[in-house]
Amino acid sequence: MIKIAVLDDYQDAFLQIINVEKYKDKFDFKIFNNPFIDEKEATVELEDFEALFIMRERTPMTKSLIESLPNLKYIMTSGMRNKSIDLEAAKKKKYYC
Repeated sequence: MIKIAVLDDYQDAFLQIINVEKYKDKFDFKIFNNPFIDEKEATVELEDFEALFIMRERTPMTKSLIESLPNLKYIMTSGMRNKSIDLEAAKKKKYYC
């Protein structure tokens, strides 16, 4: 089962878009509505996830955060761009789409 963290979904939009029950056999979603206090908290909370779905630009996806997540394989954002993601670091790891 793939563990997916949905970040910065303060409006609960993800649950309006995706029927998580339909995918419960393949994906384990955890929605984070509130921003993390700092990068250290984000690292602890996100260390087990393989994919990050980023809904807003609240959580900075810095090079150090990206590199500190051992299971991370994929980063996706809901918009056309997301200035909070270090694109060079994500592309280097081939995480960003």
